[in-house]
Amino acid sequence: MPVRYVLNRVKRFVVYRILHVNDTPHRIALGVAIGIFVTWTPTIGFQMVLTVAMCALFGANKVVGVPLAWISNPFTLVPVYFPSYWLGSALLRQERVDIIALLGKLCQNMATGDLLSFFRGLWDAGVSVFVSLWVGSVLVGAALGALCYFLTRWGVTRYRRHWHRKHPGRSLGREPQVADGTGE
Repeated sequence: MPVRYVLNRVKRFVVYRILHVNDTPHRIALGVAIGIFVTWTPTIGFQMVLTVAMCALFGANKVVGVPLAWISNPFTLVPVYFPSYWLGSALLRQERVDIIALLGKLCQNMATGDLLSFFRGLWDAGVSVFVSLWVGSVLVGAALGALCYFLTRWGVTRYRRHWHRKHPGRSLGREPQVADGTGE
């Protein structure tokens, strides 16, 4: 896919699926932050459900949070999770697992028919990777979520001000409905 095509798709998503959403800047930004946080957790297969549940729990916009969970997919696993794993293992001062050596050893155990060693090695490596990955993922997800919250809230507020100056008397078509009249 050409880069220009991808950038245009991202721009359209941001403008029409985030900036024009019928909600307050705070709820939109919180939905984005939760979606980004959940994306960085190693919960593939449950990320959309977790995003909806957390958005409901914290009063965030679910519509903007759920599509962000699609960032982590089989094609983006390494760039999303490897830095998190690396950070987690560095913070926990654990030796990082050499995946190539591990796979070689597991294949050797499998070839010799030593299934007990195979499953024991798989379990030991999995526990080490799992803990480091979760620690790093929660930290990276929280940092990126917080950054995205402030950038999104600022962006939504600025975009709406600009829209109203450029189109006086017209609405975005999806204005926030706020009962207390504060606009937030």
